[in-house]
Amino acid sequence: MPMACSQPKKRITNSATDQDIISSLPGEIKEKILTKLPIKDAVRMSILSTKWRYTWASIPEILVKDDELVSSLSTIDGAGASSRFTKIVDLLLFIHEGPILEFNLSTKYQSPEAFDRWIFKLSRNGITKLIFKLNMPSGAKYKTPSNFFVCNALNHVDLSKCVIKLPHGFKGFKLLRFLKLDECTITAVDTEKLITSSPQLETLMLLNFKVEHNFRIYAMRLKCLIIGGEILDLQMNTPRLISAYLALYNTMPSRARVGCHDLCQSFGGLLQIQMIGLFGVCIQRLVDGPPVELPKAFHYLKLVHLTVDFANQKECAFVFLLLQVATNLQNLKLVVRMSENTNNSSVWVKDIVFKHLETVEIQRFKASEPVLAFVKFILGSTPMLRTLTLSENGSSKEQNPLVFKQLLKFQRASAKAEIIFA
Repeated sequence: MPMACSQPKKRITNSATDQDIISSLPGEIKEKILTKLPIKDAVRMSILSTKWRYTWASIPEILVKDDELVSSLSTIDGAGASSRFTKIVDLLLFIHEGPILEFNLSTKYQSPEAFDRWIFKLSRNGITKLIFKLNMPSGAKYKTPSNFFVCNALNHVDLSKCVIKLPHGFKGFKLLRFLKLDECTITAVDTEKLITSSPQLETLMLLNFKVEHNFRIYAMRLKCLIIGGEILDLQMNTPRLISAYLALYNTMPSRARVGCHDLCQSFGGLLQIQMIGLFGVCIQRLVDGPPVELPKAFHYLKLVHLTVDFANQKECAFVFLLLQVATNLQNLKLVVRMSENTNNSSVWVKDIVFKHLETVEIQRFKASEPVLAFVKFILGSTPMLRTLTLSENGSSKEQNPLVFKQLLKFQRASAKAEIIFA
């Protein structure tokens, strides 16, 4: 009986010892534990334990996602959930006394006053990485406060659905290396100034971006450029660019056939480029401008991804010219776009050999005469080809046997080439 009475005491002692061991872990380990917990649990631990509170105050990275609070906010209406969410983040930042190097916010709640408070706190704590992923309803956007522009240590900025207006006398983010703006309202002039005043910028992403006149990018250290939206014309001075993905679209019929004069001139200056992606009406805008001046060779270009109107002879001629100067090309991806006025005259006739091309993928494949002419050209010009992947739309899948039989008749430069229907 005494032994039975001693058993619970032993378990209690072990439990207490275990708790002491956890609380006595090195600070860097406790920091990692807190960063892995859902935000509400991390805050609770910091409130309940003095030791953990001190650890929380030294955590340099804070990730806040409102979906982590869904379980506790699901019974609250929209307004109440928003208020509860902001109170939790307010408390989180209030008890935090150490430097905050990274702040990552993802929320659908519209709380501009709270956002202002948080950015003010961050601006006084050496923030280097700021991510604001806002998904507010009804097209609402958040106007960034003046405190944001004095965060001089920033090297990574990722904003969505924000209104950005540079203050008078803004001198730039001298340490900024990564900039992503998605669905942000900002003028072309302010965007250009933001870029040029960030001399260390290496990655630039402008998504759902719209400007109503010519746009210039001057960035001497830029390595990666991704732009998606509507731009009248684009001028680039980016001598170190190695990756460029441009997706241009037309929403105004009056600009449907406007050529990109500056882009045509800039294209030939991308001597270090390794990856190119041209989507939407990008090639159309290029061929509707003055002749594109390409260098004699893109020596470093390894991957090309294009949206091409195979019914447009000018677009096909541009693609042919680009492939000619991409002397070390290894991967080619094309998205088929067919206009109504089909031009059956083919540009895929010149005898040329792609010595390094290994994989080709044609998305939205259609067994039309212009597309089949290109397939025949590729199969006969690529001695190192391993795979030709044809990704079809639903209506053409039933034509597989007939198309495949036709493709088997095409001469192949590579004995290892495999045709794959995806």
